[in-house]
Amino acid sequence: MRKTIFVNKGLARKHVLKYRSAIDPAIIFPESIIEESQLGVYFFRNGRLIYSNPRLAELLGYTREELLQTDLKHLIHPDDYGTVMKLARERLKGEKQTKRSRIRCIRKDGSVYRYEISGFKVEYKGKPAIMGTVIDASSQAQSEELLHENDLRYQRLIKYLPEPICVHDGTNLIYLNNAALKLFGAAQVEQLQPKTYLELIHPDYRPVISERIRKVLNSDEPLDFIGCRLMGLDERIIDVEVSSVRIHHFLGRQMVIQSVFRDITERKRAEEAIIKSEKLSVAGQMAAGIAHEIRNPLTSLKGFTQLLKTKISGSHEYLDIMLGELDRINEIVEEFMTFAKPKEHQFAYGDLTHILSGIVTLLETQAILNNVQIHADFDPDVPQIYCDANQLKQVFINIMKNALEAMPQGGEVRVELSRSGPAAVLVRIVDHGAGIPAEQLEQIGHPFFTTKSSGTGLGLMISFRIIEAHKGKMQFFSEPGKGTEVSITLPVSFAKRTVNQGNS
Repeated sequence: MRKTIFVNKGLARKHVLKYRSAIDPAIIFPESIIEESQLGVYFFRNGRLIYSNPRLAELLGYTREELLQTDLKHLIHPDDYGTVMKLARERLKGEKQTKRSRIRCIRKDGSVYRYEISGFKVEYKGKPAIMGTVIDASSQAQSEELLHENDLRYQRLIKYLPEPICVHDGTNLIYLNNAALKLFGAAQVEQLQPKTYLELIHPDYRPVISERIRKVLNSDEPLDFIGCRLMGLDERIIDVEVSSVRIHHFLGRQMVIQSVFRDITERKRAEEAIIKSEKLSVAGQMAAGIAHEIRNPLTSLKGFTQLLKTKISGSHEYLDIMLGELDRINEIVEEFMTFAKPKEHQFAYGDLTHILSGIVTLLETQAILNNVQIHADFDPDVPQIYCDANQLKQVFINIMKNALEAMPQGGEVRVELSRSGPAAVLVRIVDHGAGIPAEQLEQIGHPFFTTKSSGTGLGLMISFRIIEAHKGKMQFFSEPGKGTEVSITLPVSFAKRTVNQGNS
């Protein structure tokens, strides 16, 4: 009579001889099917193999008789033995296996190979047992290890490259090298991974970048660099150029995109500085021409107006208005002349406390008329600095007058002087006026830009030049509705040079 055994119903449905409902999901198959199977097949009970087909014995390098006599501890790698026993207990309890498990087995010659195993509960010769299959997975494991090693080698290769590199799938961020993390203001990639790749792109550029992602996923050709803007973690806008290329088989993914960024922030600043310099040059030439053409007739107008005042007995109030307006025109012409032909600096060591105190006294009357209080706070330990005192007076008067005019309804202006480290001093002038919108802050110091209805914008531009000539730095901080702070940092001393405002 033909011998039969129980096996899984997935092996070969056409060979089914009998179904026994007490064994789920077992079906009775001819033993010859298992004996001839190219899968290793085993039956396991009480910690021992009780059946092995020829293929399993071949996979492990034993004869079938030797394999059934060998202790399981000598067949399974020590690090995987506990896992196998745990899986066996779960199968005997009737728990189903959702996927194959990969373990290491020791062949007869001592070599270690990787195998994939599966098992389920059956009845074998009237008693519960585990039936399972074994597949040689060494080649697949080696391929996966090679891919993993390639991934690690790629990450090590790009990790310290100076160019920021981001690997993504068009949506999810997968890997960023150190330069990319620094570019976005992150310490580790996990800080960025809640975001999608497009969320790192400025909204104005997302349609273009989306189209480039679609294009690069359909070709192995790299895309050319184009201008783009990124969004840092702190919402900082970063000017870059970006190129992308498709990469196959990275970290278990069939296809990813490598995007390389070039930070062009400094380059754009340099370009803007050149443009600004060219504008200043043109504006200077225009200012010189305008001032020259206006000054002579202005002198005549003022002289004859003063003469008329002495000859005419009445209507002096109109003549006074004319003289006041002519003085205003003359002030503007003087600003043009200073802008067009800067004066040479006369450097010497000066006392900022004395300079600022004099300016506070000078502007005190105007402050009282505007219902503004000036509070001065000067650190007595501030050293003298190497400066042109008259030029710095021009800067401080300009800034403080702007502060007074920013509060027509009255308020308070604070003038502070303190040390800023061992080799610099800090002057802060703070008002509580209307403030300056963020988009206008960037324009301060540009020629002819002003927030005042009657201003020319030249005063602040000249002030910036003076501070730059002193190797210092002037910064504006403002919030609409709360006021403005002007912070001026000046070095105590610097290498003496014969310079003027125009060449600083």
